[in-house]
Amino acid sequence: MKNFFNSFYPFYYDVRTGILIGVLIFILSILFSFLFEPFEVNYSELKYSYFIVVVIHSLVSFCVFMIVTLFLNSKKSEEKDWKVKHELILLLTILLLIGVVQFLIRDFIYNKDDNWSLRYLFEEVRNTLLVGGLFIFIITSLNIERLKSNYNKRAHKIKIDEKEEINEREEIQITTQVKSDDFVLNINDFNFAKSDKNYVEIYLQNSDILIKRMTIRSLETQLFNYNFILKTHRSFIVNLRSIIDIKGNAQGYKLSLKNSDAKIPVSRNQLTLFEEKMIQVNI
Repeated sequence: MKNFFNSFYPFYYDVRTGILIGVLIFILSILFSFLFEPFEVNYSELKYSYFIVVVIHSLVSFCVFMIVTLFLNSKKSEEKDWKVKHELILLLTILLLIGVVQFLIRDFIYNKDDNWSLRYLFEEVRNTLLVGGLFIFIITSLNIERLKSNYNKRAHKIKIDEKEEINEREEIQITTQVKSDDFVLNINDFNFAKSDKNYVEIYLQNSDILIKRMTIRSLETQLFNYNFILKTHRSFIVNLRSIIDIKGNAQGYKLSLKNSDAKIPVSRNQLTLFEEKMIQVNI
């Protein structure tokens, strides 16, 4: 179970994906509640038809999910270290919030004098966690296995040729945010680069590390003309000639490089470009 909770998981909470998931939650919630009626309903207490009540409850779930998604985007949350445990904690928190909001709108739905009692607060939260928690665990588990299988199959199709060491120097002048810190980079010594807040760590083939005050985007722009250099993730740039192994996980690929113990991620939105570049490099 520890390995399951600590395994990497896709970060689905950009606005576009969030809207798609929110709509899916809305539709599935309506279908499940209307078709299966998971909890006992006293129709005489409802102010509206059961279908309308189901739609209202489902709309609450959609709104809470979208508010959390927009909050995560405002905080610029990243997928780099997103794991199953983070996903489950977030989704259980969303379910808790949904349960609380369902309680707060009871007066709008039910003809009862004690809508604001602690009993109903507990009941709304409990029911939301019971139904939602079961679906979360099942869907998350199935999704992890589906993604791992898919990305591993794709990774096995990528050809990696053993390349001879290139000893000749091919130098490029790199400009940083501090002029006195500008430097000359031998591109054949470059292994990978990693963004670290306001700095970029540049890892060389001989295991040396250069720390420069610049953005990863600036470095990417200056290395644009080299077809074997690719930004695989918002925080990483990689020398594709250095790759010795590719593994699939739920987030995409993890790359192993020469002379490094680091595992470099390839994000989902970069997979196709990465595969195309690997073909070019290995021709």
